[in-house]
Amino acid sequence: MQLMAVDELREGMVLAQDVVSDAFVNIVTESTIVNQDIIDRLEKLDIEFVYVHSEMVTEEETDFSESEPVFDRLDGEEALNYNFNKTVGRIKNIFNDLKFGVADIKSEMDDTLDPLLHGIIDNNNILSSLRVMKYDDDYTLRHSVNVGLLSAMIGKWYGLSKQQVAELSLAGTLHDIGKSKIPRYILNKPGELSTQEFGIAQQHVVYGYEILKESLGFSEAVCEGVLYHHERFNGSGYPQGLKGNNIPLYARIIAIADVFDALTSDKVYQGKISPFLAADLIKSMSFEELDPEISNMFLKKLAEFYVGNKVLLSTGEEGEIIYLNKFSLTKPLIQVGTKFVDLSMKTEIKIKEVL
Repeated sequence: MQLMAVDELREGMVLAQDVVSDAFVNIVTESTIVNQDIIDRLEKLDIEFVYVHSEMVTEEETDFSESEPVFDRLDGEEALNYNFNKTVGRIKNIFNDLKFGVADIKSEMDDTLDPLLHGIIDNNNILSSLRVMKYDDDYTLRHSVNVGLLSAMIGKWYGLSKQQVAELSLAGTLHDIGKSKIPRYILNKPGELSTQEFGIAQQHVVYGYEILKESLGFSEAVCEGVLYHHERFNGSGYPQGLKGNNIPLYARIIAIADVFDALTSDKVYQGKISPFLAADLIKSMSFEELDPEISNMFLKKLAEFYVGNKVLLSTGEEGEIIYLNKFSLTKPLIQVGTKFVDLSMKTEIKIKEVL
């Protein structure tokens, strides 16, 4: 372990300790791989020194041979987008194949999801990664991959094993695979679904479970994650109305990732909202519908990530998040020019957008 000045940090170094602010807010977690976004954030917050793993401090440059795959020779953001869109493409192939009743789902996913998963999970940079993703396809497909990655990150934060995180990522990515059996006019309907249409749409969880059970190589935990991701902690969900911890763990985690990404993504029938407005909704749902323990952990990590980020307030003013209120994580202290706005006190002011 080596103490290093922030202005000497280079991309690819690995943090050996959590980076904590003077207010004891965790800014970046141990084992995070340093990238330019992290360096910029540390400089903005006037962090002068951090600890890095000494064995990772080297002047050697990586020499890529011509025989290596193209995505291995791409830089950070380009490689991320390459792997993301490759995964979206595989999901699209699976959806198309299932229309004809045949799909080799496991082999399609095995060599595609892993590089994307490791590139994000190992670097602890899921939230920044989703912000820079360039999408090449429709909402259902990109939402599937987003939920897989968010679910895996939540699983890692929750302390699950590497095998469980990998399974959770697979279940999250395939959570809507049953929608391949739902008429497209229902999936893309801009208005509210009729009672009959909603009943048809709800069947996607059962179809998804059946698809994975009929395929080879999926554990029961993955299949149940797909089947039960619309169950709710108070028993108000579907397909079986399960309550509390009777809902399998993977499904409880996927439910949170599903809600968060749905709220913060543009859809045919609804525009996206800011991560902080989404966090407020998840907080309100955590009292009845979503697992309260996992929801609160997710909200804490979410809020910590955005310290130092520029935001647009509902007043039209731009500011910077400088401090988290541990009793109200979704309502931080914002610096706007020379003044400070405490959103926990000024409850009428909202974070409209993260810039």
